[in-house]
Amino acid sequence: MNRILALSIFLLTAVAFCAEHETIRDAHGKVVGTATTDGNRTVYRDARGKVTGTATTSGNKTTYRDATGKAAGTATESGNRTTFRDSRGRTTGTATTNGNRTTYRDATGASAGSSTTTGNRTTYRDAQGRAVGTSTSTGSRSGTTQPPPILNPTMK
Repeated sequence: MNRILALSIFLLTAVAFCAEHETIRDAHGKVVGTATTDGNRTVYRDARGKVTGTATTSGNKTTYRDATGKAAGTATESGNRTTFRDSRGRTTGTATTNGNRTTYRDATGASAGSSTTTGNRTTYRDAQGRAVGTSTSTGSRSGTTQPPPILNPTMK
């Protein structure tokens, strides 16, 4: 029994900490960046592989930093709603998830866009419904996964 429990814990831990890799594409399908998550830390890179920023998740809060390590903003989850704030703590927008669809609103509450996830692919749309990009994941999703800043309409 102890061996089965130990093996189960080992397998769950291994799955939970497998790196996830996202390929981020613009509306024309051109790769514009990647996001690699390992544990609670995500590293964002541009199409050339240069680091553009990071995100670290602790509990229900994700902290975004630019390439130099300077705080760029936060995302705080509460239920199905995420509130995005800039580095000064000012609300820049919200995201509300219902099933596989997330609706983004700017700081005034106006529609800023949406995303729909099917399988390992998320499609992002602007407020007029036009596709602006996609992210495709490989690996294991664990913990909180926020949209890549480049495709998050509330962080522009």
